[in-house]
Amino acid sequence: MRFSLGLLLSVATLAQAVAGPVADQAAAIEGKLSEGDGAAAISLAQDLLASVWGQAMQLSFSQALLIEQEATGYGVYNPRATNVFKPGEPILIYCEPVGFDYGNPGEGLWSVNFFIDLQVLDSGGNQLANLPEVTQYNMVSRHLNREIPANITYTLQGIKPGRYTLVTTLRDKNSQKSGSFQTAIEIAE
Repeated sequence: MRFSLGLLLSVATLAQAVAGPVADQAAAIEGKLSEGDGAAAISLAQDLLASVWGQAMQLSFSQALLIEQEATGYGVYNPRATNVFKPGEPILIYCEPVGFDYGNPGEGLWSVNFFIDLQVLDSGGNQLANLPEVTQYNMVSRHLNREIPANITYTLQGIKPGRYTLVTTLRDKNSQKSGSFQTAIEIAE
């Protein structure tokens, strides 16, 4: 009995330690759902996402993969069946960055903006190229879009057949945040 009481006290203490703004907001969402007010619950959930999003210390990616052709929207892509490319063939990558900040160009507009850096590593991890700001991503919207589909195209000229790792880094122009992902490719004749 003493063990059970001690365990209950520990669980209660842990629950209090976990409680905070996120837990409070989650409870408010639950309350709206139990009242049958789905619209208010969704609005509160969006506010919670915005709060967590704003506290992200760096960019991360919910997707980053090779694709057959440019995506036409968020999640509207066809994965590439292979990572093998001919010399000089365009390498198309789709990524979904999360945790970025917004610019405010005025007139009710919001912007999402990245510098994109590329490193090319050989199969031993040696750096063959380091190309800062090889390209950019810029989008303007009247909504604080979080579902951002970023198409990136690289064309590697003069690279010998072999296996490589492409390290793509997005640097947020609207904050100090950045994030990277790696893509394994093979160049074959």
